[in-house]
Amino acid sequence: MEAPESELHGEPTQCEKVGEAMPDIAGFGILLGLSVQAFISLVLSFWVFFLTKLGRLDIQHPEGTAEHASEKKRLGFVSEILMVGNDLQMVTGVALIITALTAGDDIDLYHLHLVYDTVSFVGISNAAALICWTFMGAKSPKSRTNKFIPAHWTPRFRVSYVFALLFLALTIILEIRLNRWSLTSEELGFCYITTGLSVPGASHPFADKTYVAVTAVWLLLSMFGALFCSSKLRKPLLLISGLQFPVHLYMMIRLRTENQQYLEDGENENEWDFGQTTATILLGLAVGQLLHQGVQYVKFERALKKYGPDYALTDHNEEEYVATPASLVEQGIRLARDVKRGASSNRVDREGFVEQHEESYELINNPERRA
Repeated sequence: MEAPESELHGEPTQCEKVGEAMPDIAGFGILLGLSVQAFISLVLSFWVFFLTKLGRLDIQHPEGTAEHASEKKRLGFVSEILMVGNDLQMVTGVALIITALTAGDDIDLYHLHLVYDTVSFVGISNAAALICWTFMGAKSPKSRTNKFIPAHWTPRFRVSYVFALLFLALTIILEIRLNRWSLTSEELGFCYITTGLSVPGASHPFADKTYVAVTAVWLLLSMFGALFCSSKLRKPLLLISGLQFPVHLYMMIRLRTENQQYLEDGENENEWDFGQTTATILLGLAVGQLLHQGVQYVKFERALKKYGPDYALTDHNEEEYVATPASLVEQGIRLARDVKRGASSNRVDREGFVEQHEESYELINNPERRA
């Protein structure tokens, strides 16, 4: 361990008693799992946003047509892809906040601050996903006919409310603990190394309290906007949510890097245990689900181009669609379309025949015109 910096007027200028190692909170697997899932969710949210801007998710055809079925299925595929991993990371984030809150004074200030930045990833990605998810839900006919559950009281919304309340409680506790900042305390956990966390010469804990207050309000307003604001504001809300990601990513990496070597007895937080393994497995499940849903979506779009909108009327995949004869309903729809097309062509032929007949009649009755 490096020696502490020089003392000024008999008082240390750097924290000497950061705390003890807590792999279940600050382990590499925990931080990696939540930050990568948040990044994936942000990327998917921007992807869905651009799809909506291009009109790819609009439902323009009347219900009952093959085109309507294809648009509805596309909306369902994109909605499932958008929320991949979101529910899992919300549960993990809630569990991490509860762990920090129930620890009380047993958790040091360094780890409490690290939990704050880590769970902020969850709030950011949830806000970004909900911005696009609610916009797509408004386009779905099913959402407009659901009269039993209010639009803002679905299970996904309720989890977001719980997370926001717990995050607010975590912010208040962190601000209270920062008021007890002390470089001279004989007990562990009343300070942490602040190198790179603020401008040189900044006053601590004032700079830390300001950072927590500003970013907490920023995040809660983003979540509030994602839950209740009009879809017309989805672009600025998405940008506001996305800009928070690099801020918390930098703070999380810098805070952990600077304080690792000052933990008590040189303990290591990179030892893999149940918490880190679980977070990594959840990340793997999210990535696997994303790949599966992505492949299904690509196959669906490819089949639509190859077989036309009628493909969306079946519940088969492409291979089964080719091998399976059309059902009576599908045959009836196709027959009706053929009849409609045939009627249109017959009408054109009849109009042409009438015109030719009138012209022949004119020629018979006007010999001068024949000459």
